[in-house]
Amino acid sequence: MAENLSRREQIFGAKSRTTQVYNPTGAVMAERITDFKSRIDSFDGKRIGLLWNSKPNGDFYLNRVAELLSQRFPSSKIIKFYETHAAETANPDKKSDAALDLIVQNADVVIAAQGD
Repeated sequence: MAENLSRREQIFGAKSRTTQVYNPTGAVMAERITDFKSRIDSFDGKRIGLLWNSKPNGDFYLNRVAELLSQRFPSSKIIKFYETHAAETANPDKKSDAALDLIVQNADVVIAAQGD
C-alpha cells in the first residue's frame, strides 16, 4: 500500500487533514472624523507637546527632540507631558477624555513616541 501513497502522504500520513482559520478582528465600527485641525506652517511660537507611552528609552528620544526643537525654534514652548502631567498622560491604555482635553488645551502640535 505504501507504493500508492505520495511522498508527502508517506511522511505525514495518508489521512487528509483540514485546517479552519478564524478571523479574530471582528466588525469595526468607527465614526468618521471630519473636523481635523489644519497642519501648522512652522513650529515658531507654537506650543509643542511631547507625549511618551512610558516604554523604555522613549523619554531619551523625546528629550533629544526637545533639545533640537528648542535650538531651531527658540520662540516655541516645549511641553513634556510625561513630566508635567505624568499622572494624566503616561499610560496610553487609560487615556481619559480629560487627559486628551488637557493635551489639546495645552499644545498646538503633539509629537508622540514609543520606546525600546
